[in-house]
Amino acid sequence: MEERFDRWVMVSIGMARFEEHLVSLVQDMGQLDVDLCAFDARIVKADREQVSAIYSFDSVQHHRTQSYLWVLGAYEILRTLAQRIREGQSDDPPDVGDKIKEARDRFARVRVPLAKFEAAGRHKTTDNHVAYPGVDFKYGIAWAVNATEVISRQELSDVFLEALEFVRASKLSRHGS
Repeated sequence: MEERFDRWVMVSIGMARFEEHLVSLVQDMGQLDVDLCAFDARIVKADREQVSAIYSFDSVQHHRTQSYLWVLGAYEILRTLAQRIREGQSDDPPDVGDKIKEARDRFARVRVPLAKFEAAGRHKTTDNHVAYPGVDFKYGIAWAVNATEVISRQELSDVFLEALEFVRASKLSRHGS
């Protein structure tokens, strides 16, 4: 998990060009992500008896709530970045804006029903108005957005982190660093 946090720190450094407070916020979100991933890893590796021991009602509720809040916060960071790029407040090329929008839209699939109790706009005909929480036995905490699709918090985290790494790599390649 230390390597994952290091990745968050690396991408956070370049966030100051969008908003100086994003540096510490992205690091905080990264630390929370690492903590949530570690708890998810304990769950998916545990056998039935161990799950009962580590996953009491209070810990389930706390983990689910922290995961929910993480999704809402991460979405807002992506929304802000997409807006700043769209409004020309950065020198990023279109592919960077596209990558951020792609990540934001993936988050929206879960975030909209979590926050607004309605399906995300592009998925109104296929998705539930509520994202039902549960556990994906490969990744941990997840939400069912319809009868056949489950999206894990860790998948969203990976999408977010990879998008920020793309932003960082694009900036470095443009400046020869």
